Amino acid sequence: MTPVDGYRKNWIALAMAAVLLVGCSGDPGSSADSKAEEALVHVILQTDWYAQPEHGGFYQAKAKGFYEGEGLSVEIRPGANMNAIPQLVASGRVQFSVGATETLLIHRSRDIPLVSLFPYFQHDPQCVLFHPESGIETLEDLDGREVMFQPGLVYIDFLQKALGLDLKLLPMDWSLARFMTDKEFVQQCFLTSEPIQVRRRGVEPGVIPMSESGFDPYRHVYTSEQEVENRPDMVAAFIRASLKGWRDFMTGDPEPAFELIRASNPQQTVELMTEIRQEMQRYNLARGNRERGEETGQYNKARLRRVIRQLHQIELLEKDVSLEDSFAFDLMPPELVVDRPLADEPIGNRHE
Repeated sequence: MTPVDGYRKNWIALAMAAVLLVGCSGDPGSSADSKAEEALVHVILQTDWYAQPEHGGFYQAKAKGFYEGEGLSVEIRPGANMNAIPQLVASGRVQFSVGATETLLIHRSRDIPLVSLFPYFQHDPQCVLFHPESGIETLEDLDGREVMFQPGLVYIDFLQKALGLDLKLLPMDWSLARFMTDKEFVQQCFLTSEPIQVRRRGVEPGVIPMSESGFDPYRHVYTSEQEVENRPDMVAAFIRASLKGWRDFMTGDPEPAFELIRASNPQQTVELMTEIRQEMQRYNLARGNRERGEETGQYNKARLRRVIRQLHQIELLEKDVSLEDSFAFDLMPPELVVDRPLADEPIGNRHE
């Protein structure tokens, strides 16, 4: 029996015991639905933005009852101060959140007890947005140019320190106004957001994923060390249900998730959400590159070790971090944890 199988059986047994306990309470005023709800373990997933298709797999798992099937009642809590979220998770005020693996590793090097659970995107959707007329073809072509970036983004350090690019940085103002009028202007964006907005205004932009720099972290779900140590069955159940939700959202009918997203964030129309999901499929964000053996929810330890080396290279880790302590590999489905050699050599290594 694998550890995951053991967690599954233990968790189901606990859920069944809870159901029996509620069923024997003898409260004539409680309905069958309320009894079933009481048997579920309530947890909070704090997302890093308002409800959107980029979180669609979680909403799909909630809408289709995948979480309930694992004994969980999951509250998806959108919209918060992103900088405060890691502390909310570390302190136990929320059980789960989403982010980038490189950020978690930096937090680990500062003794913040967070643990990564699984990746929901195989590649980060961060990219640069430019006009094809500007002559930009690779990230190296940004050398010497003005670029609008979100302050503190790890990619900036990698481009400057590992690739040696001279970037004239402008702080991100979350507007497309200058881009629409200046053919030489370049700015950071998400593959699933700003390019769609620009196309809707009649301009076909150029985009380059930041992962093409050779720095290629994952987007992931994380929790606290305390949750992993004290409630591994619950954490493993959350992983299974979430991954099921992501596979269903990306390959099946996304309408159940769309309905929940739209109820939380009316600005997300069905048309817009459909377009965003199509971009997610176009860039294989959740599924990854099948030619490289990637798939939804998979972690490649070799790739993670490379990210750690790169973070050391650009001096963002305050001390060494342990791969095995930082990632809850034993709670993941074992077939999704691989240690496959990387076919591509990071560009940044050429400067070492």
